[in-house]
Amino acid sequence: MNTLSQALAAFALGRLDLPSDVYAKAQDHFLDTLGVAVASSGFPFAASVNVAAESLGKGSDATVIGTGRTLPANLAAMVNGTLAHGLDFDDTHIEGIYHASATAMATVLAVGEETGASGREVLEAFIVALEIGCRLALTAKGEFHDKHLHPTAICGPFAAAAAAARLYGLNETQLVDALGLCGSLAGGILQFEGAWLKRLHPGWAAHSGITAVALGRAGFTGPKTVFEGPHGYFMAHLGYLPDTERLIRRLNEEWVLTGLAIKPYPCCHFIHAFADAALELVAERGAPFTADEIIAIEAPLSERLHHLVWEPRTSKIEPQSEYDALFSTPYVIALALARGRVDLSGFFDGNLADPEVVGLSRKVTCTVDQLSDFPARFPGELRLTLRDGSRHVLRKPQSRGTPGLPLERAEILAKFRANVLRELSPDATERLQTLALSLCDLESIAPLLSATRSNVEDVAA
Repeated sequence: MNTLSQALAAFALGRLDLPSDVYAKAQDHFLDTLGVAVASSGFPFAASVNVAAESLGKGSDATVIGTGRTLPANLAAMVNGTLAHGLDFDDTHIEGIYHASATAMATVLAVGEETGASGREVLEAFIVALEIGCRLALTAKGEFHDKHLHPTAICGPFAAAAAAARLYGLNETQLVDALGLCGSLAGGILQFEGAWLKRLHPGWAAHSGITAVALGRAGFTGPKTVFEGPHGYFMAHLGYLPDTERLIRRLNEEWVLTGLAIKPYPCCHFIHAFADAALELVAERGAPFTADEIIAIEAPLSERLHHLVWEPRTSKIEPQSEYDALFSTPYVIALALARGRVDLSGFFDGNLADPEVVGLSRKVTCTVDQLSDFPARFPGELRLTLRDGSRHVLRKPQSRGTPGLPLERAEILAKFRANVLRELSPDATERLQTLALSLCDLESIAPLLSATRSNVEDVAA
Protein backbone atom coordinates (compact mmCIF):
# COMPACT_ATOMS: atom_id res chain seq x y z
CA MET A 1 0.00 0.00 0.00
CA ASN A 2 1.35 3.40 -0.93
CA THR A 3 2.29 5.85 1.79
CA LEU A 4 0.80 9.32 1.91
CA SER A 5 3.96 10.88 0.51
CA GLN A 6 3.93 8.42 -2.40
CA ALA A 7 0.35 9.40 -3.21
CA LEU A 8 1.21 13.10 -3.04
CA ALA A 9 4.29 12.60 -5.23
CA ALA A 10 2.26 10.80 -7.88
CA PHE A 11 -0.21 13.68 -7.93
CA ALA A 12 2.45 16.38 -7.96
CA LEU A 13 4.34 14.91 -10.91
CA GLY A 14 1.43 13.57 -12.91
CA ARG A 15 -1.02 14.96 -15.42
CA LEU A 16 -3.40 17.48 -13.89
CA ASP A 17 -7.13 17.44 -14.65
CA LEU A 18 -7.72 21.12 -14.05
CA PRO A 19 -11.17 22.68 -14.37
CA SER A 20 -11.21 26.15 -15.91
CA ASP A 21 -12.31 27.75 -12.64
CA VAL A 22 -9.26 26.35 -10.85
CA TYR A 23 -6.99 27.82 -13.54
CA ALA A 24 -8.74 31.17 -13.23
CA LYS A 25 -8.56 31.20 -9.43
CA ALA A 26 -4.87 30.30 -9.48
CA GLN A 27 -4.16 33.13 -11.91
CA ASP A 28 -5.93 35.62 -9.63
CA HIS A 29 -3.98 34.46 -6.59
CA PHE A 30 -0.68 34.52 -8.48
CA LEU A 31 -1.37 38.10 -9.60
CA ASP A 32 -2.45 39.17 -6.13
CA THR A 33 0.62 37.69 -4.43
CA LEU A 34 2.99 39.18 -6.99
CA GLY A 35 1.52 42.61 -6.30
CA VAL A 36 2.06 42.25 -2.56
CA ALA A 37 5.67 41.18 -3.13
CA VAL A 38 6.38 44.22 -5.28
CA ALA A 39 4.83 46.51 -2.67
CA SER A 40 7.04 44.92 0.01
CA SER A 41 10.25 45.37 -1.96
CA GLY A 42 10.85 48.93 -0.77
CA PHE A 43 10.58 48.24 2.97
CA PRO A 44 13.52 47.91 5.39
CA PHE A 45 12.85 44.19 5.96
CA ALA A 46 13.23 43.66 2.21
CA ALA A 47 16.64 45.32 2.18
CA SER A 48 17.69 43.23 5.16
CA VAL A 49 16.69 39.86 3.72
CA ASN A 50 18.33 40.81 0.41
CA VAL A 51 21.63 41.59 2.11
CA ALA A 52 21.47 38.36 4.08
CA ALA A 53 20.69 36.26 1.00
CA GLU A 54 23.52 37.81 -1.01
CA SER A 55 25.92 37.02 1.82
CA LEU A 56 24.86 33.36 1.71
CA GLY A 57 25.52 32.67 -1.95
CA LYS A 58 26.08 34.04 -5.44
CA GLY A 59 24.40 32.83 -8.59
CA SER A 60 22.33 33.70 -11.62
CA ASP A 61 19.56 31.09 -11.32
CA ALA A 62 16.69 33.34 -10.36
CA THR A 63 15.69 37.00 -10.04
CA VAL A 64 14.78 38.82 -6.84
CA ILE A 65 11.56 40.81 -7.10
CA GLY A 66 12.08 44.56 -7.09
CA THR A 67 15.84 44.58 -7.55
CA GLY A 68 16.62 42.68 -10.72
CA ARG A 69 19.53 40.99 -8.92
CA THR A 70 19.99 37.25 -9.23
CA LEU A 71 20.72 34.53 -6.70
CA PRO A 72 20.72 30.74 -6.48
CA ALA A 73 17.15 29.51 -6.76
CA ASN A 74 16.70 28.60 -3.09
CA LEU A 75 17.96 32.00 -1.92
CA ALA A 76 15.89 33.94 -4.45
CA ALA A 77 12.87 31.98 -3.25
CA MET A 78 13.72 32.84 0.34
CA VAL A 79 13.74 36.55 -0.47
CA ASN A 80 10.66 36.54 -2.70
CA GLY A 81 8.64 34.45 -0.23
CA THR A 82 9.50 36.92 2.51
CA LEU A 83 8.36 39.80 0.31
CA ALA A 84 5.13 38.03 -0.59
CA HIS A 85 4.15 37.77 3.09
CA GLY A 86 5.88 40.96 4.18
CA LEU A 87 2.77 43.12 4.57
CA ASP A 88 0.40 40.36 5.74
CA PHE A 89 -1.66 41.20 2.67
CA ASP A 90 -1.37 37.81 0.94
CA ASP A 91 -4.12 35.19 0.74
CA THR A 92 -5.32 32.68 3.33
CA HIS A 93 -7.00 29.31 3.12
CA ILE A 94 -9.76 30.00 5.61
CA GLU A 95 -10.41 26.58 7.15
CA GLY A 96 -6.73 25.61 6.91
CA ILE A 97 -5.54 29.01 8.26
CA TYR A 98 -2.70 28.79 5.77
CA HIS A 99 -1.03 31.44 3.59
CA ALA A 100 -0.68 29.32 0.49
CA SER A 101 0.42 31.55 -2.36
CA ALA A 102 3.47 33.23 -0.85
CA THR A 103 5.54 30.04 -0.62
CA ALA A 104 4.08 28.64 -3.84
CA MET A 105 4.80 31.74 -5.92
CA ALA A 106 8.30 32.19 -4.52
CA THR A 107 9.14 28.59 -5.39
CA VAL A 108 7.75 28.49 -8.92
CA LEU A 109 9.27 31.84 -9.87
CA ALA A 110 12.74 30.77 -8.74
CA VAL A 111 12.72 27.23 -10.11
CA GLY A 112 10.70 28.19 -13.16
CA GLU A 113 13.23 30.80 -14.15
CA GLU A 114 16.17 28.49 -13.45
CA THR A 115 14.71 25.70 -15.60
CA GLY A 116 13.42 27.92 -18.39
CA ALA A 117 9.84 26.77 -17.79
CA SER A 118 6.93 28.27 -19.69
CA GLY A 119 4.31 30.37 -17.95
CA ARG A 120 1.79 27.54 -18.15
CA GLU A 121 4.25 25.10 -16.57
CA VAL A 122 4.89 27.61 -13.81
CA LEU A 123 1.17 28.10 -13.18
CA GLU A 124 0.56 24.34 -13.02
CA ALA A 125 3.40 23.91 -10.52
CA PHE A 126 1.89 26.81 -8.55
CA ILE A 127 -1.45 24.97 -8.48
CA VAL A 128 0.25 21.78 -7.24
CA ALA A 129 1.89 23.72 -4.41
CA LEU A 130 -1.37 25.42 -3.46
CA GLU A 131 -3.30 22.16 -3.37
CA ILE A 132 -0.78 20.17 -1.34
CA GLY A 133 -0.14 22.94 1.16
CA CYS A 134 -3.86 23.58 1.67
CA ARG A 135 -4.58 19.87 2.16
CA LEU A 136 -1.86 19.59 4.79
CA ALA A 137 -3.23 22.56 6.68
CA LEU A 138 -6.82 21.31 6.41
CA THR A 139 -5.91 17.89 7.78
CA ALA A 140 -4.87 19.53 11.06
CA LYS A 141 -8.31 21.17 11.47
CA GLY A 142 -6.88 24.46 12.72
CA GLU A 143 -4.96 22.78 15.55
CA PHE A 144 -1.50 23.89 14.45
CA HIS A 145 -2.36 27.35 15.80
CA ASP A 146 -3.51 25.78 19.07
CA LYS A 147 -0.02 24.28 19.36
CA HIS A 148 1.55 27.73 18.73
CA LEU A 149 2.75 26.69 15.28
CA HIS A 150 2.40 28.69 12.08
CA PRO A 151 0.83 26.45 9.39
CA THR A 152 2.46 28.48 6.61
CA ALA A 153 5.88 27.63 7.97
CA ILE A 154 5.31 23.94 8.64
CA CYS A 155 3.11 23.05 5.63
CA GLY A 156 4.92 25.27 3.14
CA PRO A 157 8.10 23.20 2.66
CA PHE A 158 6.11 20.21 1.38
CA ALA A 159 4.19 22.43 -1.04
CA ALA A 160 7.42 23.99 -2.25
CA ALA A 161 9.10 20.63 -2.72
CA ALA A 162 6.19 19.32 -4.80
CA ALA A 163 6.23 22.35 -7.10
CA ALA A 164 10.02 22.39 -7.42
CA ALA A 165 10.15 18.66 -8.17
CA ARG A 166 7.59 19.07 -10.94
CA LEU A 167 9.58 21.87 -12.58
CA TYR A 168 12.93 20.10 -12.16
CA GLY A 169 11.50 16.89 -13.62
CA LEU A 170 12.17 14.59 -10.66
CA ASN A 171 10.78 11.08 -10.50
CA GLU A 172 8.42 9.90 -7.78
CA THR A 173 11.11 8.19 -5.72
CA GLN A 174 13.19 11.37 -5.61
CA LEU A 175 10.19 13.47 -4.58
CA VAL A 176 9.17 10.99 -1.89
CA ASP A 177 12.66 11.31 -0.45
CA ALA A 178 12.41 15.11 -0.62
CA LEU A 179 9.04 15.12 1.13
CA GLY A 180 10.49 12.87 3.81
CA LEU A 181 13.28 15.36 4.37
CA CYS A 182 10.83 18.25 4.55
CA GLY A 183 9.42 16.78 7.75
CA SER A 184 12.63 17.77 9.52
CA LEU A 185 13.12 21.03 7.61
CA ALA A 186 9.63 22.36 8.42
CA GLY A 187 9.29 24.62 11.43
CA GLY A 188 7.87 27.93 12.56
CA ILE A 189 6.38 29.19 15.82
CA LEU A 190 3.91 31.99 16.44
CA GLN A 191 6.16 33.93 18.81
CA PHE A 192 6.80 36.86 16.50
CA GLU A 193 5.53 39.96 18.32
CA GLY A 194 7.60 43.05 17.59
CA ALA A 195 9.84 41.13 15.19
CA TRP A 196 10.13 40.43 11.47
CA LEU A 197 10.11 36.65 11.90
CA LYS A 198 6.67 35.85 10.50
CA ARG A 199 7.57 37.54 7.22
CA LEU A 200 10.36 35.02 6.75
CA HIS A 201 8.18 31.92 7.18
CA PRO A 202 7.00 31.52 3.55
CA GLY A 203 10.47 32.40 2.24
CA TRP A 204 12.17 29.88 4.47
CA ALA A 205 9.55 27.27 3.57
CA ALA A 206 10.31 27.80 -0.13
CA HIS A 207 14.05 27.64 0.59
CA SER A 208 13.58 24.42 2.57
CA GLY A 209 11.46 22.77 -0.09
CA ILE A 210 13.93 23.56 -2.87
CA THR A 211 16.80 22.37 -0.70
CA ALA A 212 15.00 19.10 0.07
CA VAL A 213 14.41 18.55 -3.65
CA ALA A 214 18.10 19.08 -4.38
CA LEU A 215 18.94 16.41 -1.81
CA GLY A 216 16.29 14.01 -3.10
CA ARG A 217 17.44 14.48 -6.67
CA ALA A 218 20.98 13.65 -5.56
CA GLY A 219 19.84 10.37 -3.99
CA PHE A 220 19.73 11.46 -0.35
CA THR A 221 16.94 9.36 1.13
CA GLY A 222 14.11 10.49 3.35
CA PRO A 223 11.46 8.57 5.35
CA LYS A 224 8.53 7.41 3.23
CA THR A 225 6.15 7.55 6.20
CA VAL A 226 6.96 11.14 7.08
CA PHE A 227 3.26 11.97 7.61
CA GLU A 228 1.72 8.86 9.16
CA GLY A 229 4.74 7.44 11.01
CA PRO A 230 4.74 7.10 14.83
CA HIS A 231 7.33 9.87 15.05
CA GLY A 232 6.16 11.67 11.93
CA TYR A 233 4.84 15.07 11.01
CA PHE A 234 1.40 14.87 12.58
CA MET A 235 2.45 13.03 15.73
CA ALA A 236 5.25 15.55 16.27
CA HIS A 237 3.09 18.63 15.78
CA LEU A 238 -0.33 17.49 17.02
CA GLY A 239 0.45 14.55 19.28
CA TYR A 240 -2.00 12.27 17.46
CA LEU A 241 -2.84 11.09 13.95
CA PRO A 242 -5.79 13.02 12.46
CA ASP A 243 -7.84 11.77 9.53
CA THR A 244 -4.81 11.51 7.26
CA GLU A 245 -6.95 10.07 4.47
CA ARG A 246 -8.22 13.62 4.07
CA LEU A 247 -4.78 14.58 2.82
CA ILE A 248 -5.08 12.50 -0.34
CA ARG A 249 -8.83 12.00 -0.73
CA ARG A 250 -9.97 12.69 -4.32
CA LEU A 251 -6.66 14.20 -5.39
CA ASN A 252 -6.93 15.67 -8.88
CA GLU A 253 -10.73 15.56 -8.57
CA GLU A 254 -11.62 17.83 -5.66
CA TRP A 255 -9.61 21.07 -5.44
CA VAL A 256 -9.45 22.36 -1.88
CA LEU A 257 -7.45 25.39 -3.04
CA THR A 258 -10.82 26.89 -3.94
CA GLY A 259 -11.11 27.67 -0.21
CA LEU A 260 -8.44 30.35 -0.59
CA ALA A 261 -9.43 33.95 0.15
CA ILE A 262 -7.87 37.14 -1.22
CA LYS A 263 -7.48 39.81 1.44
CA PRO A 264 -9.09 43.23 0.96
CA TYR A 265 -7.27 44.53 4.08
CA PRO A 266 -3.56 44.28 5.00
CA CYS A 267 -3.94 42.69 8.43
CA CYS A 268 -4.57 39.33 10.07
CA HIS A 269 -7.47 37.56 8.36
CA PHE A 270 -9.07 36.76 11.71
CA ILE A 271 -9.94 40.48 12.04
CA HIS A 272 -11.38 41.11 8.57
CA ALA A 273 -15.04 40.55 9.46
CA PHE A 274 -14.70 43.17 12.20
CA ALA A 275 -13.28 45.62 9.65
CA ASP A 276 -16.19 44.84 7.33
CA ALA A 277 -18.68 45.55 10.10
CA ALA A 278 -16.97 48.78 11.16
CA LEU A 279 -16.74 50.09 7.61
CA GLU A 280 -20.41 49.29 6.99
CA LEU A 281 -21.41 51.22 10.13
CA VAL A 282 -19.37 54.20 8.93
CA ALA A 283 -20.97 54.01 5.48
CA GLU A 284 -24.48 53.80 6.95
CA ARG A 285 -24.07 57.01 8.92
CA GLY A 286 -22.05 58.74 6.21
CA ALA A 287 -19.12 59.76 8.40
CA PRO A 288 -16.40 58.24 10.61
CA PHE A 289 -16.81 57.93 14.37
CA THR A 290 -14.85 59.81 17.02
CA ALA A 291 -13.70 58.54 20.38
CA ASP A 292 -15.72 61.19 22.21
CA GLU A 293 -19.06 59.98 20.88
CA ILE A 294 -18.57 56.30 21.74
CA ILE A 295 -18.84 54.90 25.26
CA ALA A 296 -17.92 51.28 24.55
CA ILE A 297 -17.24 48.83 21.73
CA GLU A 298 -17.78 45.14 22.38
CA ALA A 299 -16.24 42.75 19.85
CA PRO A 300 -17.15 39.07 20.41
CA LEU A 301 -14.17 37.06 19.16
CA SER A 302 -13.63 33.33 18.67
CA GLU A 303 -12.13 32.11 21.95
CA ARG A 304 -9.30 30.23 20.22
CA LEU A 305 -8.11 33.53 18.74
CA HIS A 306 -7.88 35.65 21.88
CA HIS A 307 -4.22 34.83 22.40
CA LEU A 308 -3.37 35.94 18.86
CA VAL A 309 -5.36 39.12 18.19
CA TRP A 310 -6.52 40.36 21.63
CA GLU A 311 -3.76 39.44 24.08
CA PRO A 312 -1.65 40.90 25.55
CA ARG A 313 -4.21 43.67 25.86
CA THR A 314 -1.72 46.51 26.36
CA SER A 315 0.08 46.06 23.04
CA LYS A 316 -3.18 45.38 21.20
CA ILE A 317 -4.85 48.56 22.48
CA GLU A 318 -1.78 50.73 21.79
CA PRO A 319 0.40 48.95 19.21
CA GLN A 320 4.12 49.53 19.56
CA SER A 321 5.04 48.02 16.20
CA GLU A 322 3.54 47.34 12.79
CA TYR A 323 3.01 43.71 13.72
CA ASP A 324 1.26 44.64 16.94
CA ALA A 325 -1.18 46.65 14.81
CA LEU A 326 -1.58 44.01 12.09
CA PHE A 327 -2.63 41.47 14.72
CA SER A 328 -4.76 43.74 16.89
CA THR A 329 -8.54 43.46 16.77
CA PRO A 330 -9.08 46.75 18.65
CA TYR A 331 -6.64 48.70 16.50
CA VAL A 332 -8.15 47.50 13.21
CA ILE A 333 -11.68 48.22 14.44
CA ALA A 334 -10.60 51.68 15.57
CA LEU A 335 -8.80 52.36 12.29
CA ALA A 336 -11.92 51.47 10.31
CA LEU A 337 -14.24 53.52 12.52
CA ALA A 338 -11.98 56.58 12.66
CA ARG A 339 -10.83 56.73 9.03
CA GLY A 340 -13.44 54.83 7.08
CA ARG A 341 -10.78 52.66 5.45
CA VAL A 342 -8.26 49.93 6.31
CA ASP A 343 -5.29 50.09 4.00
CA LEU A 344 -1.50 49.97 4.06
CA SER A 345 -1.22 53.59 5.16
CA GLY A 346 -2.87 52.78 8.49
CA PHE A 347 -0.11 50.34 9.38
CA PHE A 348 2.99 51.42 7.50
CA ASP A 349 2.74 55.06 6.42
CA GLY A 350 1.19 56.80 9.37
CA ASN A 351 1.41 57.18 13.11
CA LEU A 352 0.41 54.11 15.12
CA ALA A 353 -0.13 56.46 18.06
CA ASP A 354 -2.74 58.59 16.24
CA PRO A 355 -4.79 59.91 19.20
CA GLU A 356 -8.13 59.46 17.45
CA VAL A 357 -7.44 55.85 16.52
CA VAL A 358 -5.93 54.95 19.88
CA GLY A 359 -8.81 56.71 21.62
CA LEU A 360 -11.26 54.41 19.86
CA SER A 361 -9.03 51.39 20.35
CA ARG A 362 -9.21 51.90 24.12
CA LYS A 363 -12.99 51.58 23.94
CA VAL A 364 -12.81 48.03 22.53
CA THR A 365 -13.28 44.92 24.64
CA CYS A 366 -13.08 41.46 23.10
CA THR A 367 -15.45 38.94 24.66
CA VAL A 368 -16.00 35.29 23.75
CA ASP A 369 -18.05 34.75 20.61
CA GLN A 370 -20.42 31.94 21.53
CA LEU A 371 -21.73 31.72 17.95
CA SER A 372 -18.35 31.31 16.27
CA ASP A 373 -17.88 28.46 13.80
CA PHE A 374 -14.11 29.02 13.59
CA PRO A 375 -12.12 27.70 11.72
CA ALA A 376 -14.77 26.97 9.08
CA ARG A 377 -15.24 30.73 8.90
CA PHE A 378 -13.79 33.80 10.65
CA PRO A 379 -16.85 35.73 11.92
CA GLY A 380 -16.87 39.19 13.48
CA GLU A 381 -19.42 41.26 15.41
CA LEU A 382 -19.50 44.82 16.73
CA ARG A 383 -21.70 46.24 19.48
CA LEU A 384 -21.29 50.01 19.73
CA THR A 385 -22.78 52.03 22.60
CA LEU A 386 -22.86 55.77 21.85
CA ARG A 387 -23.15 58.72 24.25
CA ASP A 388 -26.40 59.80 22.61
CA GLY A 389 -27.96 56.58 23.93
CA SER A 390 -28.04 54.76 20.62
CA ARG A 391 -26.67 51.27 20.12
CA HIS A 392 -25.39 49.75 16.90
CA VAL A 393 -24.98 45.98 16.49
CA LEU A 394 -23.71 44.34 13.32
CA ARG A 395 -22.53 40.77 12.79
CA LYS A 396 -20.59 39.44 9.82
CA PRO A 397 -20.60 35.61 9.64
CA GLN A 398 -17.72 35.78 7.15
CA SER A 399 -15.58 38.48 5.64
CA ARG A 400 -15.28 39.94 2.15
CA GLY A 401 -12.85 38.08 -0.08
CA THR A 402 -13.62 34.65 1.36
CA PRO A 403 -15.22 31.94 -0.83
CA GLY A 404 -18.71 32.88 0.33
CA LEU A 405 -18.17 36.59 -0.46
CA PRO A 406 -15.48 36.66 -3.16
CA LEU A 407 -13.97 39.91 -4.40
CA GLU A 408 -14.91 41.06 -7.86
CA ARG A 409 -12.20 40.78 -10.51
CA ALA A 410 -12.08 44.58 -10.69
CA GLU A 411 -11.32 44.71 -6.95
CA ILE A 412 -8.48 42.20 -7.33
CA LEU A 413 -6.96 44.22 -10.15
CA ALA A 414 -7.39 47.47 -8.22
CA LYS A 415 -5.59 45.97 -5.23
CA PHE A 416 -2.77 44.76 -7.49
CA ARG A 417 -2.32 48.19 -9.07
CA ALA A 418 -2.42 50.02 -5.73
CA ASN A 419 0.25 47.70 -4.34
CA VAL A 420 2.55 47.84 -7.36
CA LEU A 421 2.24 51.62 -7.71
CA ARG A 422 4.03 51.96 -4.38
CA GLU A 423 7.22 50.92 -6.19
CA LEU A 424 6.66 51.20 -9.95
CA SER A 425 5.46 53.92 -12.30
CA PRO A 426 1.98 53.71 -13.83
CA ASP A 427 3.42 52.51 -17.15
CA ALA A 428 5.57 49.87 -15.45
CA THR A 429 2.59 48.78 -13.37
CA GLU A 430 0.52 48.33 -16.50
CA ARG A 431 3.29 46.28 -18.14
CA LEU A 432 3.59 44.00 -15.14
CA GLN A 433 -0.15 43.49 -14.94
CA THR A 434 -0.34 42.62 -18.63
CA LEU A 435 2.44 40.06 -18.28
CA ALA A 436 0.93 38.52 -15.15
CA LEU A 437 -2.50 38.23 -16.73
CA SER A 438 -0.98 36.51 -19.76
CA LEU A 439 1.15 34.14 -17.69
CA CYS A 440 -0.10 31.03 -19.49
CA ASP A 441 0.98 32.48 -22.83
CA LEU A 442 4.57 33.27 -21.80
CA GLU A 443 7.30 31.05 -23.24
CA SER A 444 9.54 32.16 -20.37
CA ILE A 445 8.85 33.98 -17.11
CA ALA A 446 12.06 36.03 -17.36
CA PRO A 447 10.22 39.08 -18.80
CA LEU A 448 7.72 38.93 -15.93
CA LEU A 449 10.45 38.99 -13.31
CA SER A 450 12.33 41.71 -15.14
CA ALA A 451 9.19 43.84 -15.09
CA THR A 452 9.11 43.80 -11.26
CA ARG A 453 12.29 45.83 -11.06
CA SER A 454 11.90 49.35 -9.75
CA ASN A 455 13.49 51.62 -12.34
CA VAL A 456 14.42 55.07 -11.08
CA GLU A 457 14.24 56.67 -14.50
CA ASP A 458 10.91 55.00 -15.21
CA VAL A 459 9.46 56.19 -11.91
CA ALA A 460 10.74 59.71 -12.50
CA ALA A 461 9.08 59.80 -15.91
